[in-house]
Amino acid sequence: MKGKSKSGNWVKNLFLVLAMLGLSLAACVFVPSGKKMISSAETVLGQKKLSDDIVSSALRINENVNVEIFNLPKVYMLPMDLSPAPRPDPSKFTEDSYEDQSISVKCWHERITFTNQKPVDANFADIRIAHPSQLRTAFAGGVYGYVKRSYTSKMAELNNAVIAVNADYYNYRSDGLLIRQGTLYRERPFDIDTLFIDSNGDLKVMRDYEAVNSQYYKKNEILQTIVFGPLLVENGKALEKLNIVNVVDCGATGLNPRTAIGQLGPLHYLLCTIDGRSKQSAGVTVKGLAKIMEDKNCVIAYNLDGGQSTTMVFNGRLYNQVSGEGERAMSDCLYFASAVPESEWN
Repeated sequence: MKGKSKSGNWVKNLFLVLAMLGLSLAACVFVPSGKKMISSAETVLGQKKLSDDIVSSALRINENVNVEIFNLPKVYMLPMDLSPAPRPDPSKFTEDSYEDQSISVKCWHERITFTNQKPVDANFADIRIAHPSQLRTAFAGGVYGYVKRSYTSKMAELNNAVIAVNADYYNYRSDGLLIRQGTLYRERPFDIDTLFIDSNGDLKVMRDYEAVNSQYYKKNEILQTIVFGPLLVENGKALEKLNIVNVVDCGATGLNPRTAIGQLGPLHYLLCTIDGRSKQSAGVTVKGLAKIMEDKNCVIAYNLDGGQSTTMVFNGRLYNQVSGEGERAMSDCLYFASAVPESEWN
């Protein structure tokens, strides 16, 4: 009887897996491709795509079956909205690292020497995630257009970030192609290097008017855009000529604190902040930052807001030396999160 029961359960579970797989494929077939693109904030703010809901449900139902039959690891994913991520497990943190089933973060400080320039202090985070939904953005106040601003450390706390950096200070300007958590908030291109993060978690940079003219951001499922720039590294090489047209006047050729994000491979990223405007560390030029990201083997890298905005927060504390009188209140941040629910902490 025991053998029959196991056999029956196996067949039943296999049927369930095939049924759910068919349902997921049906979602891909019957949901028009146009519905998969980001939609305007006025119509879908805070709502997930139908295809995401179907696939999420299939994953939730099948997680234990997949593990039991095929010995596959669980797939953790987060909703693509502005809700906070799950709280990271405090026991998984060390002074410079965090690791659970869905994310690995390794941070370090480094003194970097340049030719004909004093050494600078750099702060890095090597990050691997299991699902693209773990690379997230947050608004001060939790909503787009909120007039008040907040510290990156506070936004990181409220959204349960494992690690966070400043983004682009989006409400500093009224222009730009702004997509956050899969929702289009602003569509006013003004010819600037824009970072696009797609549903595979891959980084791509192009001028925003090119993205609009080619309908790139509508033909591809874009989860985030960052409007600052410029592009630093492309195809593994630091750009000789940086496109600083329309870049916010952050002293591109001067020594300043800097923030950058790079991609090392699939779902594998590098965050970097450079301390500056101090006797210990003056900062770097944008070209200097590009060289640093190239030396760290980034395939692509992009410059985020800098100066006093440069902030890295790990495990709820500042990981870099913020210039000036301390943290600057910002309008947004970029962060990486755990996707493991508290109920599954080991």
